[in-house]
Amino acid sequence: MVAAAFFANRLVQRIGYWGVILITFLALPLRGLVAAMFITSWAVWPVQALDGIGAGLQSVAVPALVVRLLQGTGRVNVGQGVVMTVQGMGAALSPALGGVCAQRFGYAAAFLVLGAVSTGSLALWLLFGASLKKGLRGSSRSRQRHVFRHVTSAFLAGVSRCCEL
Repeated sequence: MVAAAFFANRLVQRIGYWGVILITFLALPLRGLVAAMFITSWAVWPVQALDGIGAGLQSVAVPALVVRLLQGTGRVNVGQGVVMTVQGMGAALSPALGGVCAQRFGYAAAFLVLGAVSTGSLALWLLFGASLKKGLRGSSRSRQRHVFRHVTSAFLAGVSRCCEL
């Protein structure tokens, strides 16, 4: 996670916020699949590596994206608070959903269900992330006029935290 966070800024400069967050959303379902398919002690390593990539990149890209989207509106702290609230809800709901699935259907099923939820966040990002790209390219005046429409796309980043294993 620390290594991914260290390189996140360079990666954002190279491929942009949309690409970095896309990488995190790709890592989450892959992590669920690896955890479900290989329930052995050695499988912990790739699962933890994918978790570190997702969490490390998101811990830098999401707050920076919210600041970029809301810059000049006076609502940066509100935006950060909403994103963190959504992430906190996901952090609370994910173990509950995973626990119920694991108890009733086994660990592999639980990992697959949580991976499927993260696939949903990936689909939402692919569908609505384009509006975020447009919002980041616009002038400061147009960003301020349409900021709330674009911020909803940024909240999708919080949805990914709902998909933690």
